[in-house]
Amino acid sequence: KMCNRRATTEDLLEISYIGKVVETGNIFDGSAVKINGEAIPGRGNDISVFFVLGKQPFGQFPPGWDVGLEGMCVGERRRLVIPPVLGYGAAGVPRRGIPPNATLQYDVTLVSLNGLATPQ
Repeated sequence: KMCNRRATTEDLLEISYIGKVVETGNIFDGSAVKINGEAIPGRGNDISVFFVLGKQPFGQFPPGWDVGLEGMCVGERRRLVIPPVLGYGAAGVPRRGIPPNATLQYDVTLVSLNGLATPQ
């Protein structure tokens, strides 16, 4: 048993991650990734990102994160394989290099849960 307190809906999660398109192997996103040598706008060169589990505006992160990150413990790593229906679907996100109907893979580490960086 890794922890007594696992991530649930409405928790503030801090994660580090890297995302790639399964079909092409191309990395399209990550908490510390630079695209063409430039930081991703809005990230401020941070090495992690914060979000509220189950409460993100549509399109900010793939809906599959709400399913795949549920129950994580601080320090745990997971590989999420997100099918198109829980990713960005038929539209994709061409400006980010995500083609229509892409399967996405994210390697995620939970850095902190509700501001606490040690397992509870």
